[in-house]
Amino acid sequence: MTQPTPATHKVDIRRLDGTTHSADKGYLEMKDPSVIRMADGSYQMYCSLGTSVTQQWVVGRFAATHPGGPWQELPHAEIENVEGAEVCAPAVMLSQKDGKPLFEMYVQTTCFSPGGVIAYATSEDGQHFTGAEKPAMRCADLTEEDRKNIMSLYDVGMSEFDLNGKTVECMVFSGYRRVGCGDVFMSLREKPAEGGQNGAWSQPKLVLKQEDVPFHNRPDSDNFEWGLEGVKIDKLADDAYLMTGVCFLDLPNEARGTRQRVFFAAAASPEGPYVPMRTPIEPTAYPEGKGENGHPDTIDMGDMLGLLYQERAGEGKPWHLRYTAFKKADLVAEIRAALRPAAPAVGHKPPTI
Repeated sequence: MTQPTPATHKVDIRRLDGTTHSADKGYLEMKDPSVIRMADGSYQMYCSLGTSVTQQWVVGRFAATHPGGPWQELPHAEIENVEGAEVCAPAVMLSQKDGKPLFEMYVQTTCFSPGGVIAYATSEDGQHFTGAEKPAMRCADLTEEDRKNIMSLYDVGMSEFDLNGKTVECMVFSGYRRVGCGDVFMSLREKPAEGGQNGAWSQPKLVLKQEDVPFHNRPDSDNFEWGLEGVKIDKLADDAYLMTGVCFLDLPNEARGTRQRVFFAAAASPEGPYVPMRTPIEPTAYPEGKGENGHPDTIDMGDMLGLLYQERAGEGKPWHLRYTAFKKADLVAEIRAALRPAAPAVGHKPPTI
C-alpha cells in the first residue's frame, strides 16, 4: 500500500532567555524526544541535548501547548544515582502517587560500551530525578539464549495500553550483539493502581531482528552502519499495533549521513510477530542536500498520531527536531493490510495436509 509523505515542519525552539536556539548558546543538537501530556493539557518534552562530535549529553526539558511547538526550554533534568558514559535518550511517563504527579524516567547508561542497562529514576517536580537502586532492565534479565548474543541494552521506549481488560506498560529497547548492532526487545507488566507497587517486568522477548527488516542494512555486510533503535509500540486498535523506530537503509558506505530513517512495522499483538511496512518520512531537501531522520516519539492527538522526530542535513550536521502527524484510521487500515495473508498465485494449489 503506497502512502503519501505527510507534511512536516521544523520545530521552533526557544531558549531559557526567550531567544531562538542557535549553535552558540551552549549546545548544538537535539535528539531522542520523549513527550508527555500534563494534567492541564499542555506538554513536556525530554530529549538529549549535546553534540554528536564528543557524545557529551544532558537530558533537556521543554514545555509547549502542542507537540509541534514552539517549545520553551526549561532547566534541564538533574539525575542522581544513575551513572554511565551516555546517560541520555530518555523515555518519560507521567503517573500519580498520593495525589501528586510522579515523573518516571527510563534511560540508557551507555550506547558505545558493553554492560549498559536501562536505568529507572523518579521525580516529583519533573526536574530532579533520583535513580532506583536497581535498573529497570539488564542483560541478565534476557533469556539464556539471548544472553549469549547480547552485550548491552540502550535506547528505551515506553508506552501503555489496555490489554485483556488490564492497563499494561510496554517497554521496548535495543539489545546489541556488538556496539551499534542492535535488535528490538519488548517487555510488559501490569500497571499498578495509583499508589501501588510496581510489579515485575515480563522476561524480554526478541520481537524484531535486523535481518527481518528488508530495507535495513545487513549486519554481516561490508556496508553495515548501525542497527535498529529508537523504538516504541502503540496500540491503535485491538488487532493493530504500530511499532515506530529507526533503521538504516541498505545503501553504499558513501551514502553515510543519508541512510537513517524512521520506520513503521505492524503486528496484531504487542508481542508480534512484527511485519516491517515502510519508511514513512522523506528527509527534507536542505541546501546541503537530503539528509536523514530518526528516533521518533508518538503522541496521541485523538484521531491523529503525532510524530516528533530528529533530522539532520547530512553527515556531521547538527540534529534538530521536526513534527508531523498521521490519521490513525489510515494507519489501522495499513496495518491490517500488511498483516493480511497474501492471496495465492493464480493456478497455485494449497499444500495437502
